[in-house]
Amino acid sequence: MRDKETAHAGIEASLTGHLVFSTLHTNSAPETISRLLDLGLDPVNFSDACIGILAQRLIRTICPNCKEKYPASESDIAFIKRQYGQEYLEELNLPEPLMLFKGKGCDECGDTGYRGRTGVHELLAMTGELRALVYKEASVHEMKAQAMNDGMRTLTQDGILKVLKGDTDIPQIQIISGTG
Repeated sequence: MRDKETAHAGIEASLTGHLVFSTLHTNSAPETISRLLDLGLDPVNFSDACIGILAQRLIRTICPNCKEKYPASESDIAFIKRQYGQEYLEELNLPEPLMLFKGKGCDECGDTGYRGRTGVHELLAMTGELRALVYKEASVHEMKAQAMNDGMRTLTQDGILKVLKGDTDIPQIQIISGTG
């Protein structure tokens, strides 16, 4: 949806009972709301039509052939805690010692340590509270805070979960979080 006419047609189709999927380039799910409202969509119609917004990025996956465990450094742990957010850290249930993974490089991955891609996702569900913020055209910051209260986790937070799972490494998350 790059222009008002296309966005309006999508909203109208949705309001008449059709399931509409579309793409839009933004940095996060909450920014999508702001971008569509900036196109001139009616906030009430948009919030009534919207069920949810999914933001996604692809990051590099650690090569399973040369993947090795290592103990997380203090700076690794500090990065994880800072980027995941103090108020959400309990969700991680971080073990001690925290073990992370990296690819050392092999013939299978061309000595890069990576092979393939992994998706990181951010799913914003349109709740009643968020809908009320859209009605009054609240700031992206306010909408993001409400979406997170409603259970949304950011691209960076999902990436950190994938680091802890061993799918990727911290340098890949630094790229999507803008800290690398």
